[in-house]
Amino acid sequence: MSTTSYAELHDFADRAGISRRAFEGDHYDIPEERYADVVTAGAVPIDGRELLKRLRDSGLRISKRKHERVVMSTPGAPWLPPGSRADVIASRQDSPPPNTVVVRAVVRSAGAMLVVERADGRGLDLPTRTVGDGEIAQDALWALGNDLGVLAEGATLLGYVRNVVAHPDSTYPWPTPTACFALFEFTAPGLADVAGTWLPSASLAAELGDRHWWALIDPGARAAGHVHP
Repeated sequence: MSTTSYAELHDFADRAGISRRAFEGDHYDIPEERYADVVTAGAVPIDGRELLKRLRDSGLRISKRKHERVVMSTPGAPWLPPGSRADVIASRQDSPPPNTVVVRAVVRSAGAMLVVERADGRGLDLPTRTVGDGEIAQDALWALGNDLGVLAEGATLLGYVRNVVAHPDSTYPWPTPTACFALFEFTAPGLADVAGTWLPSASLAAELGDRHWWALIDPGARAAGHVHP
């Protein structure tokens, strides 16, 4: 880990020949057989308690729940107010965090994925629903399933994108300091009959690969570090 910046951490990992796949959001996991190599390269051994303290003190600590993994983090994300951060977190939890404001549906069938036009006209998106006042994410998920004509029962949480915004501006529409945007995968009989635009798998990366949630669908994007709004 670094107490200075993620850029310093990535630069060190590159020099030490450590794959970006080992990045866990605020640190790299190193195989035991590489331990001596990274110490020789300049890493300083410290115990786990001190590591967590230094990360918290530096402001670079990224929190997650049990059975979750930070696959990507973008400090200074250009689509957020200055000083903000966007975290992409894969999850095996049953439900998203309580501060979830949007749910998205990943619906796949017969080598294609269901997509919709973005409301702002900037290309394609997953079917999406905002969590309304007085709702929880599960309410919005069931409503989204009804919109699509499929049951939300059995939908699996893939993970979520978390905006961390300490200093919002007048144009930022979400709660602060954190707001989460969760992806659920729908798996049920009859999905091929869902009406809408079905994008062939071969075209998915070209059309959707620059979206902030894409790393939760494509492991290759996690390693490459691609993330956009």
